[in-house]
Amino acid sequence: MAQTEVIQRRIQERNRRIKQAESYAEEIAKRLGPITAVIIGSTSRGDFNAWSDIDVVIISPKLPENPLRRLDAVSSTSHPDVEPIPLRPQDAERLARKKAPVITEIIQGIILRDDLSIIPKLKKIYHEKTH
Repeated sequence: MAQTEVIQRRIQERNRRIKQAESYAEEIAKRLGPITAVIIGSTSRGDFNAWSDIDVVIISPKLPENPLRRLDAVSSTSHPDVEPIPLRPQDAERLARKKAPVITEIIQGIILRDDLSIIPKLKKIYHEKTH
Protein backbone atom coordinates (compact mmCIF):
# COMPACT_ATOMS: atom_id res chain seq x y z
CA MET A 1 0.00 0.00 0.00
CA ALA A 2 1.38 3.40 -0.95
CA GLN A 3 2.21 5.89 1.78
CA THR A 4 -0.41 8.33 0.51
CA GLU A 5 -3.08 5.61 0.81
CA VAL A 6 -2.08 4.97 4.42
CA ILE A 7 -2.25 8.67 5.20
CA GLN A 8 -5.66 8.97 3.51
CA ARG A 9 -7.01 6.03 5.52
CA ARG A 10 -5.73 7.58 8.77
CA ILE A 11 -7.40 10.88 7.92
CA GLN A 12 -10.66 9.10 7.07
CA GLU A 13 -10.55 7.10 10.31
CA ARG A 14 -9.82 10.21 12.38
CA ASN A 15 -12.71 12.03 10.69
CA ARG A 16 -15.00 9.06 11.42
CA ARG A 17 -13.98 9.18 15.08
CA ILE A 18 -14.60 12.93 15.26
CA LYS A 19 -18.07 12.49 13.71
CA GLN A 20 -18.85 9.76 16.24
CA ALA A 21 -17.75 12.06 19.08
CA GLU A 22 -19.87 14.91 17.64
CA SER A 23 -22.91 12.63 17.61
CA TYR A 24 -22.17 11.59 21.20
CA ALA A 25 -21.82 15.24 22.32
CA GLU A 26 -25.14 16.07 20.67
CA GLU A 27 -26.82 13.21 22.55
CA ILE A 28 -25.38 14.37 25.88
CA ALA A 29 -26.35 18.01 25.21
CA LYS A 30 -29.95 16.90 24.63
CA ARG A 31 -29.80 15.20 28.01
CA LEU A 32 -27.93 17.87 30.02
CA GLY A 33 -28.47 21.12 28.15
CA PRO A 34 -25.48 23.39 27.44
CA ILE A 35 -22.16 21.55 27.64
CA THR A 36 -18.56 21.87 26.61
CA ALA A 37 -17.23 18.78 24.81
CA VAL A 38 -13.61 18.25 23.79
CA ILE A 39 -11.86 15.24 22.23
CA ILE A 40 -8.56 14.54 23.96
CA GLY A 41 -6.06 11.69 23.89
CA SER A 42 -4.96 9.63 20.92
CA THR A 43 -7.84 10.64 18.63
CA SER A 44 -7.01 14.31 19.17
CA ARG A 45 -3.28 13.75 18.65
CA GLY A 46 -3.83 11.41 15.69
CA ASP A 47 -1.83 8.53 17.17
CA PHE A 48 -4.81 6.23 17.81
CA ASN A 49 -4.90 2.56 16.87
CA ALA A 50 -7.68 0.06 16.19
CA TRP A 51 -8.18 -0.55 19.93
CA SER A 52 -8.17 3.10 21.01
CA ASP A 53 -11.33 4.54 22.45
CA ILE A 54 -12.41 8.13 21.81
CA ASP A 55 -11.78 10.19 24.95
CA VAL A 56 -14.30 13.03 25.27
CA VAL A 57 -14.29 15.50 28.15
CA ILE A 58 -17.81 16.65 28.99
CA ILE A 59 -18.11 19.78 31.14
CA SER A 60 -21.56 20.55 32.50
CA PRO A 61 -22.92 22.35 35.56
CA LYS A 62 -25.73 19.77 35.65
CA LEU A 63 -23.42 16.86 36.44
CA PRO A 64 -23.90 15.33 39.90
CA GLU A 65 -21.43 16.14 42.66
CA ASN A 66 -20.66 12.44 43.14
CA PRO A 67 -18.03 11.46 40.51
CA LEU A 68 -19.46 7.94 40.15
CA ARG A 69 -22.93 9.32 39.39
CA ARG A 70 -21.38 11.64 36.78
CA LEU A 71 -20.43 8.64 34.66
CA ASP A 72 -24.05 7.49 34.69
CA ALA A 73 -25.12 10.94 33.47
CA VAL A 74 -22.82 10.82 30.43
CA SER A 75 -22.86 7.13 29.54
CA SER A 76 -24.16 6.12 26.12
CA THR A 77 -25.01 2.68 24.83
CA SER A 78 -25.25 4.07 21.29
CA HIS A 79 -21.61 5.25 21.35
CA PRO A 80 -19.62 2.37 22.89
CA ASP A 81 -16.28 3.62 21.51
CA VAL A 82 -16.57 6.90 23.42
CA GLU A 83 -14.89 7.10 26.83
CA PRO A 84 -16.48 10.05 28.64
CA ILE A 85 -14.55 12.16 31.14
CA PRO A 86 -17.20 14.15 33.03
CA LEU A 87 -16.27 17.36 34.86
CA ARG A 88 -18.26 20.16 36.43
CA PRO A 89 -17.07 23.69 35.54
CA GLN A 90 -15.68 24.27 39.03
CA ASP A 91 -13.72 21.00 38.80
CA ALA A 92 -12.24 22.03 35.45
CA GLU A 93 -11.24 25.43 36.87
CA ARG A 94 -9.64 23.80 39.92
CA LEU A 95 -7.69 21.44 37.66
CA ALA A 96 -6.59 24.40 35.52
CA ARG A 97 -5.19 26.11 38.64
CA LYS A 98 -3.27 22.91 39.43
CA LYS A 99 -1.96 22.76 35.83
CA ALA A 100 -3.38 19.22 35.57
CA PRO A 101 -2.44 17.24 32.44
CA VAL A 102 -6.11 16.84 31.48
CA ILE A 103 -6.36 20.63 31.10
CA THR A 104 -3.34 20.64 28.80
CA GLU A 105 -5.15 18.02 26.72
CA ILE A 106 -8.38 20.06 26.72
CA ILE A 107 -6.53 23.18 25.56
CA GLN A 108 -4.80 21.21 22.80
CA GLY A 109 -7.82 19.01 22.01
CA ILE A 110 -10.53 19.11 19.38
CA ILE A 111 -13.34 21.34 20.63
CA LEU A 112 -16.66 19.82 19.57
CA ARG A 113 -18.76 22.49 21.27
CA ASP A 114 -18.24 25.13 23.94
CA ASP A 115 -21.78 26.13 24.88
CA LEU A 116 -20.46 27.20 28.29
CA SER A 117 -17.70 29.41 26.81
CA ILE A 118 -15.35 27.91 29.38
CA ILE A 119 -12.37 27.06 27.16
CA PRO A 120 -10.97 30.65 27.09
CA LYS A 121 -11.37 30.84 30.89
CA LEU A 122 -9.54 27.53 31.39
CA LYS A 123 -6.72 28.75 29.13
CA LYS A 124 -6.44 31.99 31.10
CA ILE A 125 -6.38 30.21 34.48
CA TYR A 126 -3.96 27.56 33.20
CA HIS A 127 -1.50 30.14 31.88
CA GLU A 128 -1.58 32.38 34.99
CA LYS A 129 1.68 32.50 36.87
CA THR A 130 1.65 30.89 40.29
CA HIS A 131 3.34 32.75 43.13
